[in-house]
Amino acid sequence: MVIDFSTSQISTSSWWLRGKVIGRGCFGTVNVAVNKSNGDRIFAVKSVNLATCIPPQLDSLENEIRILRSVLSPHVVRFLGDDVTREGTGSFRNLHLEYMPRGTLADIAGQDLEEDMIRRFTRCLVSAETHSLSVHTCGFVHCDVKARNVLLGEEPGSAKLADFGSGLEIQTGNQTGCEARGSPLWMAPEVIRGECQGPESDVWSLGCTIIEMATGKPPWIDDGAETLRTIGFSDELPKFPARLSETGRDFLEKCLRGDPGERWSCDDQLLQHPFLSCSALSESPRHVFDWVDSVFEEEEAAVSEPVSESSSSLARERIGNLATSGGVIWESDGWLVVRGAETHICGGSFVNT
Repeated sequence: MVIDFSTSQISTSSWWLRGKVIGRGCFGTVNVAVNKSNGDRIFAVKSVNLATCIPPQLDSLENEIRILRSVLSPHVVRFLGDDVTREGTGSFRNLHLEYMPRGTLADIAGQDLEEDMIRRFTRCLVSAETHSLSVHTCGFVHCDVKARNVLLGEEPGSAKLADFGSGLEIQTGNQTGCEARGSPLWMAPEVIRGECQGPESDVWSLGCTIIEMATGKPPWIDDGAETLRTIGFSDELPKFPARLSETGRDFLEKCLRGDPGERWSCDDQLLQHPFLSCSALSESPRHVFDWVDSVFEEEEAAVSEPVSESSSSLARERIGNLATSGGVIWESDGWLVVRGAETHICGGSFVNT
């Protein structure tokens, strides 16, 4: 993407003042900012330096601006505007966002997070994708749903989806050879295989995020390229947290189906699932989905089919494209984040804005 910012587009006397840096990542930096005329209005500014950034960084920011201009949801971080400023000797492309100081969902994920809170956060994420003028209904796929890209709201159990730099417009038809975007341990199998990402891919990532909320860990054990091969080219699923209720595990099963066509959709299915419905909020311990047991027993007894030679070759090719020659950084804050045409390794794909 080639973007021309003429001199007339650059503001030298901005109406806002840049404060301290509150985050750094592949995309650039995030600062707290304040309105010069009204010091009470605090917001966040995500910026890239036009003189020093590499093209994928600017492309990612422009992509996020484009998507957030279209999406309007109480469950998506609010877009406040964008501009280009000259500050000192540098020029910066800026995205203005609401400031959410309570951190990310990754900060509180783990055994201390009760299922009721997991349920509430999940409902926020499903609503972010489906309500009027939300992500999927506006024709976009987030492509990188995970706990670190979810910002905590003021009210307990409230959250907003953020970091749309990897987002895509929804494609129609069966396409292959598409660029994979997102974080590998949260990627759907079809994304690893090079098929185009759709709303179903976000649903898979949602399921992975629920596992992350319940355990405080990524949905897969970090075995590098072997993990990518398992996700994309086997029938194996992430391990369902034992502490989740049967209703919660059934919800996971609906999200984590290997065939994207069999996954439940956010709008008319997942939002109505007992795990998210009003009845689930006051669920009686005596309410048991007897048929769920048979589903899990069948899954545990299932044996993966051997991978064919052609599939193995395809797997090696895809994994080679996703993993750099130096290896993938798999630690908690070092996920490989794929944005656009290039692969970048960075120490955290999104920092609190």
